[in-house]
Amino acid sequence: MTDQPSPSPAQDTLRWVADTLKAYAEEADLPFREAPELASSAFKGATETSAASIASRDLPVNCGGLEIGRYHVLLGLLPEAPREEDILETLRLFRNQCVVARSYIAPNAALDLQLYLIGPRGSEIAEPWHPLALLVERDERVARKLVWLRPDHANNDIKSFADFTKRSFLARPWKHDARFSMATLDNISQAAPDEDMPRTTAGEWVKLAAEHRGDPAALVDGLVRSWEKRGTP
Repeated sequence: MTDQPSPSPAQDTLRWVADTLKAYAEEADLPFREAPELASSAFKGATETSAASIASRDLPVNCGGLEIGRYHVLLGLLPEAPREEDILETLRLFRNQCVVARSYIAPNAALDLQLYLIGPRGSEIAEPWHPLALLVERDERVARKLVWLRPDHANNDIKSFADFTKRSFLARPWKHDARFSMATLDNISQAAPDEDMPRTTAGEWVKLAAEHRGDPAALVDGLVRSWEKRGTP
């Protein structure tokens, strides 16, 4: 039996990201599918002609494709060194890949194609990478692009990637464990009188809130004046 070649570090990184995105998709109740066709060199329905594909030298070496809900996602790696010329060349290759990927996507879903590019280990804390990440994300051609700059230690990957997904369609800000109670100002008229909050001041605050509902500046000024004269006849 022939031994299978071991995955490269680049493939391991893409695999980790794909598996983590799958976990986020399941948490968000979104269907998930590996979509290797998005990372191919041939356009959908291609024939055996060179015009129906893009040469390998004009495509990224390592790339993955996913379908998450109504979104299609390409995964790729940024260069190891923070050199602008290398970043721009990488962008060119991935834009080509996005063109191929769009041929496999329905026209009404093509605008939802996204490209996630992964920085090298330690790029999260390396200052030269920050403007380069912005350079990538400001390129809106063919697909929306997001950059995950990886932390210096692998044990920080989960937290760092969670912060990254908060900028993506997988963010769910309405899901949280926080518990809210009625704010004091909303229930101020029922507050027990004490030396810090006299009942007369509480009543005046309620009155001011009603009078200046559409004028926040006047409301703040009124609250401050009321607080300054609290307890005085």
